[in-house]
Amino acid sequence: MMPAWNVPMHHIRSTLLYFAAWCPFVLLYAVLVAHTAQLPTTVAIVASVRTVGLGALLGLLVRAHAQRSPWPAPLSAGFIVRQAVGAVLYAGAWAGLILVTMWLDLGSWERVAFVSSDWIGWQGFNGIVGYVVIAGLTWMGVASKQSQEMESQRHEADALRVRAELEALRGRLDPHFLFNTLHSLMALSRLDPARTEQALGQLSDLLRYVLDSKRGAREQVQLADELHFVRTYLALEALRYGERLRVSIDIEDDTLDFVVPSLTVQPIVENAIRHAVAPRADGGHIALSARFDAESLILTVADDGPASAAPSGGTGIGLDALHRRLRLLYGTRARVDAIHGTSGFTVTVHVPA
Repeated sequence: MMPAWNVPMHHIRSTLLYFAAWCPFVLLYAVLVAHTAQLPTTVAIVASVRTVGLGALLGLLVRAHAQRSPWPAPLSAGFIVRQAVGAVLYAGAWAGLILVTMWLDLGSWERVAFVSSDWIGWQGFNGIVGYVVIAGLTWMGVASKQSQEMESQRHEADALRVRAELEALRGRLDPHFLFNTLHSLMALSRLDPARTEQALGQLSDLLRYVLDSKRGAREQVQLADELHFVRTYLALEALRYGERLRVSIDIEDDTLDFVVPSLTVQPIVENAIRHAVAPRADGGHIALSARFDAESLILTVADDGPASAAPSGGTGIGLDALHRRLRLLYGTRARVDAIHGTSGFTVTVHVPA
């Protein structure tokens, strides 16, 4: 069972930092007292700790009040009045406590009045300034915390949205792809049973990769594994398109061990087949490459389809989801570039090294 006095650690740290911030004022006040009143250093320090300490302790009430009454937007007259009253009360309470401690030392209110007459007004002003500083810093801290919480909530919402998009991507292979692949396997089984058996194994590997990704077992993979998945996908698509699907792959060897998010390349290749190969009687060519530059891995998928065959409305839903996913994982260091050219459509993915 937790003790009743247990206090969260961040509250303890905050309070310690608060009192630490008063330390320079204790030293400054001690120097002024020692110089003006010609007091010994130790006496001046004790007087300073007692006097400034009273303001620090009362300041805890100011902090609590400011935390319960954050800076409003828009600013209201009632808020200003409440803070003005609070500043006067804080200054008055601080000055009053100082006078009480002096009375305990001097034993006479007359002597207290005589000694304090020169600086009591200045102490009141210091109290008002102190209230403004304490409350202002507290409001800034509250606003900063709220901003951080909102930013954290925004990132969490982005993460949930991207994860939902990723789950949708992982949870499906194009039904037409599966239907057409099975149809092609049925036709192939009559002509080449050995090739059919090989293709079934490839389809099994393909589905296993997608299911592993959906379960989170392949959240991030080596590029070699992702490319094996893409080659398997292309081999099965070749059953359908035959020589209409022409592919060239140029992968630098030093990129194969690089870790990338799973299902990064296949949706781009699928997009190229859908828009540049499937609609054309003579098919099309898809070029896949991977290389390093100074700061990132460069993955490129280019097709030779006509400009009108490129996805309309930006880069396409799948590519936009990929862009958001990379942005979530790598921040602004990652990006997806899509270029509609006269010679085709090119997608370039930059994954930071």
